[in-house]
Amino acid sequence: METVNLLAVLGVVTIVVGFGIGSMVWAYVGSGSRQVLFPEPISIELLPATEASKAFYQGCLNYQTGKYQAAIDPFTQAIQLDPTFAEAFHNRGLTWANLRRDDDATINLVKASELYLERGDRASVAVIKQNLEALKARKLAREKAKQKS
Repeated sequence: METVNLLAVLGVVTIVVGFGIGSMVWAYVGSGSRQVLFPEPISIELLPATEASKAFYQGCLNYQTGKYQAAIDPFTQAIQLDPTFAEAFHNRGLTWANLRRDDDATINLVKASELYLERGDRASVAVIKQNLEALKARKLAREKAKQKS
């Protein structure tokens, strides 16, 4: 009789522990935990072959393969080599957004829009505006989800 009780208790404990671990895994891997807001970087064709453009293209390659953390350094290097490289700021902002570092993303996107404006590229400024609106929408959705919890 005691063996049956022991097995029953072990079965219940196993189910509870399994449910708890399953819930934690779902929360980590599930909806929204690793949401990629911007699946593609902005790209430009045929940049002059400079160290900044080589770093930019390396960042784009890392970005396109989902290696967002690895994309930060090449974009940063491109910016250090050419502080007016709007596209590098833009992609670094998108990368930070995909890493869910929205404050860093916003800083980079605003800087990119300033550089685009300096050269009269209003179409790119419009894209930045859409990017910032997507960041804002995600932030509002997270706040609503927290309030429901």
